[in-house]
Amino acid sequence: MPANFSKIFRRWFFSLDRGLFFATLALIGIGVLVNVEATPAIALKLGLPPFHFVKLHLFVVPIAIFIIFFTSFLQVRHIRKLAIIGYILCLLLIICTLILGTEIKGARRWLNIAGFSLQPSEFLKPITAVITAWLMSEQYNDRKFPGIILSFTSILLIVPLLLLQPDIGMIVIICGTFFAQMFVAGLSVPMIVACLASVSSAIIGLYLTFPHFADRIDKFLMKNEDADVFQTKKSLEAFKQGGLFGKGLGEGVLKTQVPDSHSDFVFSVIGEELGFFVCVSIIAIFVFFIVRVITKIIKSSDLFSLIVLSGLICQIIMQILINICTALNLIPTKGMTLPFISYGGSSMLAMAISFGIILSVTGKSGLSTGR
Repeated sequence: MPANFSKIFRRWFFSLDRGLFFATLALIGIGVLVNVEATPAIALKLGLPPFHFVKLHLFVVPIAIFIIFFTSFLQVRHIRKLAIIGYILCLLLIICTLILGTEIKGARRWLNIAGFSLQPSEFLKPITAVITAWLMSEQYNDRKFPGIILSFTSILLIVPLLLLQPDIGMIVIICGTFFAQMFVAGLSVPMIVACLASVSSAIIGLYLTFPHFADRIDKFLMKNEDADVFQTKKSLEAFKQGGLFGKGLGEGVLKTQVPDSHSDFVFSVIGEELGFFVCVSIIAIFVFFIVRVITKIIKSSDLFSLIVLSGLICQIIMQILINICTALNLIPTKGMTLPFISYGGSSMLAMAISFGIILSVTGKSGLSTGR
């Protein structure tokens, strides 16, 4: 058994895109360092033991690494089957969340299970990307198969549940991913126009229907002293205080002033304590990962791989941009974690699934028997 496992491991490792793999591990390592420094102040502010969030983060990290390894070992057909199971399970869990979930800041997105807080909607991001890519690619293989309609239906089942939570950011990412995949799959010009019109209508509808959503946009556009822009002001001040080299690990004050500095504004904490050059280095790792995946997409000859990679990298790009641009006050404030760096167990585990799928699909041979 050990000899067989060693053989399988070597085969996996040498088929793997090691650049993507080590970039992923680097992001996880940075996340551990940042959370060790950023979260104790938040815990004390909430009346918790100083290392409460650190322990939770360190508990989730090995699980995330295992998920990356496990998922990257899987063949594509297995990923598709697990995605269907995961999709059904997530829908059931979201319904349970709406009934039994914990309400935080006016949103009911979290379900307490065995003492841990789980956000089921996070897992829908990689799962829907796989399912819609599969359905679209099947329609290409069989023109009579209604892949586009079924993929659209799979999204329509999700959106009302997310609106009830409400989680506008999750809707934006899932729908944005879906439209990007349809474009990559060869969407016709009239369909593209129809999608853009529907997105515009949806944004207007959300603005008119959800006061919280409208309030954030209004405050961002107003940019006056009356608007509640405390978090973004403190965030920008943190970058200024950090300068090129930062004030030093543990020396920042933003984490004691902004409620979500360990998650939504973690990039500001990094800017204050570690400085401009470390921020640029982190962005460089993300850019390396994104460009390398896009290179794989361009070289891909398999339609499913092309569509699923496009969807997953689109999600990652949107999540990175939303987090960083929020910290820099370039967009209205929206709670969104920075992949592997922000605190957040559900987000990290869901991102681990995404990165694992990317590693599986981009592998040279990818243990590709039966792909």
